[in-house]
Amino acid sequence: MKARTKLNAVLDAEIDAGSTSLPLLAGLSPQPRVVVAGTTLFRQGDRTVGIFILLSGALRLQRVTPDGGAVTLHQVRPGEMFAEASLFAAHYHCDAIAASDSVAGFYPKTSLETQLRRDPEALWNFSAELAHRLQGMRQRYELKQIRSAPQRVLQFLRLRCDAEGCFCPQGALKDIAAELGLTHEALYRALAVLESQKLIIRSAALICLAGRER
Repeated sequence: MKARTKLNAVLDAEIDAGSTSLPLLAGLSPQPRVVVAGTTLFRQGDRTVGIFILLSGALRLQRVTPDGGAVTLHQVRPGEMFAEASLFAAHYHCDAIAASDSVAGFYPKTSLETQLRRDPEALWNFSAELAHRLQGMRQRYELKQIRSAPQRVLQFLRLRCDAEGCFCPQGALKDIAAELGLTHEALYRALAVLESQKLIIRSAALICLAGRER
């Protein structure tokens, strides 16, 4: 409770100072929601109330299997929209769990549906976002078809690195391991192999591709 209160105070101060830019969707400004690390924004089976955009922090989308196991579907990064399917479903299909203290922007379902029906350009932009997400899902599926763990990790870095060839992990490396379908031990070993082969350069905060891999 104290952590949530502190996060809310910081968020309120940023909004009052005008330093937090809240992205509009179909003319709607999102309602900020604080999610303390380890807690859920919504759970699989909850009634859908809207979609979200991650403003800061890191969230993991996770689905519980019939045998009680957990499968990571996606690691949400700041600036990324998620739970778009809730516009067309009665219940959320997965859990959204904060990997670190996070702030998510909330777009109410009813208001958003009304605006998208009224604004063809907004509907087109939203459709483009869905297409982008579908492409991302396909990339994650293709990654998991690479049997070699080092090569799977290397391809992941090629897709995620910025223009400078560097990747800054959001949240814990074990969350990336789950997204790649690896144990965290297998991910650490793969990174060590890539580093020993001089294919990547690691620091405390960044993983960068070596020159010939960019």
